[in-house]
Amino acid sequence: MDVQILSRLVNARSWATYVSDVLFRTRGFFAILMIAGASGSILAWMEQGQDLLRAVTDVRTGFSWPIVWLLIAVTGLAFQAWFWARVIVEEEFKEGAWRDNIYLRWAPRVLGLLPFVLLFVALFNLHKSVPVPAYVLAAVGLVFLMFVWSRVPITRALRRKSNTLRSNGNGSKASIIDAVLGRLRKIVLATSVLYAAGAMFIVWLFPVGPAVFFGPAAVVLIACALIVPVFTSLLLVGSRFHLRVGTTLLVIVVIVSLLYDNHAIRLTHTAPVRTDLKAAYETWKAQAGPAGNGKIPMIFVASAGGASRAGYWTAAVLSQLETDTKGEFSRHVFAISSISGGSLGVGGFLASIRDGKIQNAVMSDQTTLRTSVSDFVGQDYLSPAVAGLLFTDLLQRFVPFPIFSDRAEALERGWEQGWAAHCANYSCDDPELFQENFLSLWQSPPRWMPVWMIGGALQQDGRPVLTSNVKFGDAIDAWDFHSLTGSDVRLSTAISNGARFPFVSPSGRIDNPKMPEAISTVHVVDGGYFDAAGVEAVRELAQAMFAPGGIVTGDDRIEPIFLLISNDGINPPFETVTGEQGEIPSLPFGCRGQAIHSGCPGTVGFSRVATDLFGPIQGLYRSRSAHGERLKALLYSAPPQALQPEKNEAAQPATDVTDQVKKSDFDKRVFTLDLCSAQVPMNWALSETARDLVDGLLPGPIGSDRQCEHTNEGDFRLLLSKFAPATSDDALGKVFGSR
Repeated sequence: MDVQILSRLVNARSWATYVSDVLFRTRGFFAILMIAGASGSILAWMEQGQDLLRAVTDVRTGFSWPIVWLLIAVTGLAFQAWFWARVIVEEEFKEGAWRDNIYLRWAPRVLGLLPFVLLFVALFNLHKSVPVPAYVLAAVGLVFLMFVWSRVPITRALRRKSNTLRSNGNGSKASIIDAVLGRLRKIVLATSVLYAAGAMFIVWLFPVGPAVFFGPAAVVLIACALIVPVFTSLLLVGSRFHLRVGTTLLVIVVIVSLLYDNHAIRLTHTAPVRTDLKAAYETWKAQAGPAGNGKIPMIFVASAGGASRAGYWTAAVLSQLETDTKGEFSRHVFAISSISGGSLGVGGFLASIRDGKIQNAVMSDQTTLRTSVSDFVGQDYLSPAVAGLLFTDLLQRFVPFPIFSDRAEALERGWEQGWAAHCANYSCDDPELFQENFLSLWQSPPRWMPVWMIGGALQQDGRPVLTSNVKFGDAIDAWDFHSLTGSDVRLSTAISNGARFPFVSPSGRIDNPKMPEAISTVHVVDGGYFDAAGVEAVRELAQAMFAPGGIVTGDDRIEPIFLLISNDGINPPFETVTGEQGEIPSLPFGCRGQAIHSGCPGTVGFSRVATDLFGPIQGLYRSRSAHGERLKALLYSAPPQALQPEKNEAAQPATDVTDQVKKSDFDKRVFTLDLCSAQVPMNWALSETARDLVDGLLPGPIGSDRQCEHTNEGDFRLLLSKFAPATSDDALGKVFGSR
């Protein structure tokens, strides 16, 4: 072989070995890149992250502290990324070996600038018309970059100053400068670690207040800034003692998970005292008067999941219907089924109509019911959940004995303090209501309180778990939470039973449940796993009540009505079933008419890449969504109804309804109110802009040319007509368009 070629091969191998060695010794760069890049990317490109920034930067008047905290948080993350990358370089390489290496010199600077760049992109995209926040952030990033570049010259100047002072006989002042310069790195190291420990301690003691004060976006950046020094320190220790830190941490997490699970559902250990279904029906019937057509509307409400988006929309719909019917709506609602975030809206609504002081404020025109309930539901509940996830709950994964509460409890405490804060603005009978027993809502109520079924799912078998104030027996095919535990829970915890969104909230543990087969532990997960719309519980309940021999049998005045509160962006959800066979291609209900906007068959997703790996995962996930869609279609195609005796149509009394309301429309029994085209992210925190979008939907402009909004309008007007069939169409139009 030619000597020159051999020499080149040797040099190439040496260069490859050198590059490999440098990359291995700086593997901490990639950890810092993942931490800083992930947090910035969420804010820059995810819809939820964009709305978090919008919540901070949509400042309409005055000064905003959340913007200041956001700037401080991103600067802190940038500093930690840059500083700890420099620590890796200085620990792994001698000074003469790295100052001439462009990669080692510039990589820490790039990592430090990365949070600024990603957040600048996010803010610029968010405020393209007036990108002032992005420019302010760019100015802060420029100052940070100037600091990084000028740090070495400043240090050298201080050393020259020290030498000058010493030569002039001022040794004491020179010693102070030398001591500061010599210990500066150790001071920053110690400060970073103490900062992380202090923040962890504060979040442990106060899981809600500080997190809400800083805001969710700042909480994410602060948490990442605290993770960087801890993880980098572990990498440096592992490098010194030849330990695989990543593998070791993973093993610790697995072992600790086998030893202890800190996700126990907070039971109050109070024996549940509940009524049965028949008694609940008799109580409802005794106070639910007939409408103008002689019928008694019996309303079943299903509220779909979707975090605060669903909760805020549910609160708006229920409150508006309550207001426009002058309280008759809730008196005719027999049962409400809610999933995930929808339960928060239901909880706020029920707590408000039960509260005497709130009702007095509404009656005296000090506020509206909708404004009051929305004030509670629209608060920031994401910050406590994120703080719990990234601080105490993360640390607990490495501790083999119980110390910290989990992020589900942080979210629940957020709701508890949210109601207390709401009561500070709107006087309430009980500011601590959400901390009290769930069943206390139905203890000596001043009025009829609808049956409430909060839908969760059992992790071990996938079947639904209902948390309800009523013992529904065999009317519904589901587990009964109170029967499983033999205990009541707080109102906040009951809502959490159906709102355990994957990864944001953990599955809740039940020890020694009362089940047919003995088992030590089961877990409750989000109700959306089984039925994201919450329709199956009310469908089964109504079917059992109106079936032959059911508790409603024999009273043909009872008219079952179903109200679906959804946020799919589609209304009507399904095309009308024609009943034709063989004349049209067979299509799923969800792929007919307007529903095609939800995707038929949907996105390819990861199944295009590594089909054997991602195909089953996508299939399982999409099957969950399709199952919920099918349950909704079942209600639409065959809603339960009362058994009517045969009557002569000619002998039926004429309904005093305006001609504009067709009899076929008036006989409609399934109504849907959807968010339609409102782009509201699925978060536990909504920006003011997102709340304004929802507030403008109901009631909306009469005569909308959009299908979804038009159907919303029609369903809302028809539902009102169920309570006042003698009301003219013009009067209904005034009611609908008056706000």
